[in-house]
Amino acid sequence: MPAAWLFACAAFFIPRVAQAQWATVPQAPGVPTASRTFSSDMGEVWDAFTYTLGSPGRWDSGDWVTAGLITGGVAASTIFEEDLRNAIQGSHGRAGDVLERVGFWYATPYVTVPASLLTYGAGVAFGSDGVRDTGMMMMDVLLFVGLVQQPARMIAGRARPELGEGHFSFKPFTTANERASFISGHAWSAFGISNIVARQIDQGWAYVTFFSLAGISGWSRLYSDKHWLSDVLAGSILGYLTSTTVWNWFEEQRLG
Repeated sequence: MPAAWLFACAAFFIPRVAQAQWATVPQAPGVPTASRTFSSDMGEVWDAFTYTLGSPGRWDSGDWVTAGLITGGVAASTIFEEDLRNAIQGSHGRAGDVLERVGFWYATPYVTVPASLLTYGAGVAFGSDGVRDTGMMMMDVLLFVGLVQQPARMIAGRARPELGEGHFSFKPFTTANERASFISGHAWSAFGISNIVARQIDQGWAYVTFFSLAGISGWSRLYSDKHWLSDVLAGSILGYLTSTTVWNWFEEQRLG
């Protein structure tokens, strides 16, 4: 199953990403296509990551109000997340089981890491700057999951629903997997990568397809009893917002 899913993803992603509008967009004067190297590309990946990570330092009062409202909304979801969890766990079935597997494999690092590398490699091999940039931005999403989401969940130490300790059970600073509920890495990866790929293709069907897959991925974490609703909401929102900032950074670099 994992290998088949990986090849299916590669066969689906790469030809469609090749349709991205940036495939024909000229590079900014400071970064001519001919001078691009693996080292310079990885430098840009890191620059986009650090720029995005430092975004709060550039926020104005309106941005902080928006951040507060989003945080409040995620916090408010804890009011009914236990009831939602009970409802979902009481409605398992064959179709749900299949969708859960689709959602899991769509955002697992066993797929997302190879997919980002394959996309980047295809861009290099076929001389498509659009596909190449897509792979680089996917790498940025994964950097956030690895360097921000992973430490955050260790610091929070929130019990997964399946542990049976309730949604307000926290034991900070732990590496125990059963206490890795907040924030959902699958949701962060799914919405981050879907946002990047859909923006690159920039066609209606792409937005519908990739955000539907992201939604299935987030839902699958509730279905499998690995995360609470607030974990999934936080991961989804952070994945979307950070990937949007990354995409905007690349657009500015390419278009000048």
